[in-house]
Amino acid sequence: MRASPRTYLRRHPPDFAGLVGALVFFVISVTPSLLPRSWIFQSLVSGIAAAIGYAVGTLIGWALAAILRRVARGRRLPRKHVRAAWWGLALVAAVVCTFALAASARWQTQLRAVVEVASPGPNYYLQMLGVSVAVFVALVAVARLLRAAARALGRPLSWWIPAPVAMVLSSFAILGLALWAWSGLLYPSLLGAANSAFGAANLETMDGSSPPRSPTHAGGPGSLLSWDSLGREGRQFVGRGPDLERLAAFGGDTPTDPVRTYVGLDSGDTSVVRADLAVRELERAGGFERDVLVIATSTGTGWVDPAAIDSLEYLHGGDSAIVAMQYSYFPSWLSFLVDQQQAIESSRALFDAVYRAWSAIDAADRPMLVVYGESLGVVGGASAFAGLDDLVDKIDGALWVGPPAADTMLTDVVDGREPGTPSWQPVYEGGETVRFWIDADDAEQRHDPAWEAPRVLVLQHPSDPIARWTPELIWEEPQWLREPRADDVPGNLRWYPAVTFWQLTADVIRSRDVPAGFGHRYGDEHVDAWLAVAPPTDLERWTPAELADLRDVIASHPAP
Repeated sequence: MRASPRTYLRRHPPDFAGLVGALVFFVISVTPSLLPRSWIFQSLVSGIAAAIGYAVGTLIGWALAAILRRVARGRRLPRKHVRAAWWGLALVAAVVCTFALAASARWQTQLRAVVEVASPGPNYYLQMLGVSVAVFVALVAVARLLRAAARALGRPLSWWIPAPVAMVLSSFAILGLALWAWSGLLYPSLLGAANSAFGAANLETMDGSSPPRSPTHAGGPGSLLSWDSLGREGRQFVGRGPDLERLAAFGGDTPTDPVRTYVGLDSGDTSVVRADLAVRELERAGGFERDVLVIATSTGTGWVDPAAIDSLEYLHGGDSAIVAMQYSYFPSWLSFLVDQQQAIESSRALFDAVYRAWSAIDAADRPMLVVYGESLGVVGGASAFAGLDDLVDKIDGALWVGPPAADTMLTDVVDGREPGTPSWQPVYEGGETVRFWIDADDAEQRHDPAWEAPRVLVLQHPSDPIARWTPELIWEEPQWLREPRADDVPGNLRWYPAVTFWQLTADVIRSRDVPAGFGHRYGDEHVDAWLAVAPPTDLERWTPAELADLRDVIASHPAP
């Protein structure tokens, strides 16, 4: 006969010290991080944090209990004292959780005011609390199943070897089996399912995207690439953007159709094949005859920020070419975790192929060569170079937007910054080549004659979790929390072992669900970024009013 939940809890009660640890970690988990979170993501963060706290509390409680048993010589606490302790814990938990959620509501309101997002209602906290408990219970249940399996295996082993040794060996055996099941069975299955799901999404065509009529766009008349082979993001890349009428609205010389070259993952079997196809398509469309040629490294799904490419085309009146290549079906955050090598290989292949063709053109006739990347695109784009010196030797400008903290080239720059400058806005070698912008106020630097060409610009918000997330957050307080903080980083944000890691992990996934100017939303800031890195030859004709109008146009782009 199956035992009821009440009977099961009576026979297998939760660990007292573990629940204390879970309570502490839960309270920590509702403290502020970089961005406001939806209730479901806060639930996951809090549930995982509470489970970690339960494990930590159980280990500490086990060690203390062993010491107390020696001191008390086996004597047990009276039952009434034990019962009083449990009731005391329940009362403390109710009071502490109430105050913690009230404080969290205040912090969330303050944080949402900074990023200009409406505050959540009371249902947010009720839903969050309920799902957090469910996540916590599920994780503890899995841990108990593993412990029960270890004990079941340890009993027969104890017939031949000492019981403590048998328990240790069985625990390692079950843990190894669980890791094998995850890495050898569950993880590949989940990855395969995700690949199938995102691969199916790649076949879709987003609203507003239609086959281009311009021969300068991939998938258009005369293109070497079919519309269907470009993938969902590729079809959006070539099927949208300013036409001649909208380009002409900003005056200047008669605009031309910009070149947009894109090669989808289904266009070739290998990254080298796809890169060679991209060069041939560029040559066909006249991309090497334009004023500026941008090699754009996409994010995971093949997405390239429309705000970035539209800004460049408006500024140059269409006398531009942009080439990009898809390397994955996964969204950027998932590609960052499981598919970075594909981004690196694809980016290197594309840059090498385009650079060979560009280098073969007479220096007086070839376009300005610029590299661009956002998010994981920075990791891929920067990997095409041996270092900063190699980058500067080969290109005429670089724009990196929202780079992950793990990018090696930029990590070297941050580590070599001038003393007294913060890691989130470092000054490197006097800003002679590389500069970091954090908001629109930095745009005035583009007039600085001390900033020599080729210019390398890193655009990153201090509140961008993608630029702040590292695995080391689990055990180490980051520099950007030990330094003076930028205005959009909460002053009451504190680092806690393990918990802050999960908080920022949730922030990374939701990093674009905020207004432009915060998190991973850069919007119209691309206009001034391009003016600094790849200014048009007729820059003097752009009045402040026209630039303001262009920023409004770019800012009106719908959020992805």
